[in-house]
Amino acid sequence: MNASRLTPLLPVLLLLAGLGVMAASLLQGSASLGDAGPEVLLQLRLPRLLLAAFTGAALALSGLLMQDFFRNPLVEPGLLGVSAGAGLAAVVVISLGIGGLWALPLAAFTGALGTLLLVLLIGRRLSGNAADLLLAGVALNALAGALVNLLLSLGNADTLRSATFWLMGSFSLAEWPLLLTSLAVLALALLRVWQRRTALDVWQLGEAEAVHLGLDIRHFRREILLLASLLVALAVAQSGGIGFIGLLAPHMARRLGLFRHQVLIPATLALGMLLAVLADWLARTLIAPLELPVGVLTALLGAPAFLLLFLRRRPA
Repeated sequence: MNASRLTPLLPVLLLLAGLGVMAASLLQGSASLGDAGPEVLLQLRLPRLLLAAFTGAALALSGLLMQDFFRNPLVEPGLLGVSAGAGLAAVVVISLGIGGLWALPLAAFTGALGTLLLVLLIGRRLSGNAADLLLAGVALNALAGALVNLLLSLGNADTLRSATFWLMGSFSLAEWPLLLTSLAVLALALLRVWQRRTALDVWQLGEAEAVHLGLDIRHFRREILLLASLLVALAVAQSGGIGFIGLLAPHMARRLGLFRHQVLIPATLALGMLLAVLADWLARTLIAPLELPVGVLTALLGAPAFLLLFLRRRPA
């Protein structure tokens, strides 16, 4: 089978690989659980597994949209400061000792979207182009990071431990109500992105060509940023800081020769799910019975992997 015929099948193959890894992770060691097996699988393992898959898919899709927006494969979802804003709001809630199932995710979600609003306002105050948005995001990223460090330095030992654990990223806090809500929002966001797949292809030709072909540039840019930020906010609100998946997944999909969004979108989603589930499995098994923070593991593995992809971008 030649490469052109295989290309449309790649997203399906990647999705099947992801589902296989998910099934293996879910059922690993289940025979030793005895009578408690079904309860453990349903209440602990399955929501954690679905949260990992959701987070990987959301970050991957957000990364694809951000890379499309800036027309740069080196862009990642946290570049506009959205992830940092979510982290700052979460640390504030932890520092104040506010409890409840929805408190931390809602705070992180509000912080993420609030940061996006600031970025858009600052960008509009300047010229509103992509470079200005990027600079505003970098500045807010640094500010949010400094404020997080300030709060951690002033907090007590319990606050420091809880906030640090959340910031390093984990799928262990999965809860069915939050998870089902997030999956529903992801489905709606994915539907909208799929409807805009042709517009995303047109956008890659350049702004002048996109305008000539009838694309409403102003509305399109705002919509892409909002969708990308919404997905990051949902992922960070439940899983904390999980890096490199949003950068690697779309980059890897393009390295497979997928450029049209009709195949690029599903391939990126499948790769994001696969990377997140694999990272979670490694985090749980590498030093068992202890557990590594997933965000630390994705950074340790993702940074060298991305450097390798970047260095091999062009043949020597």
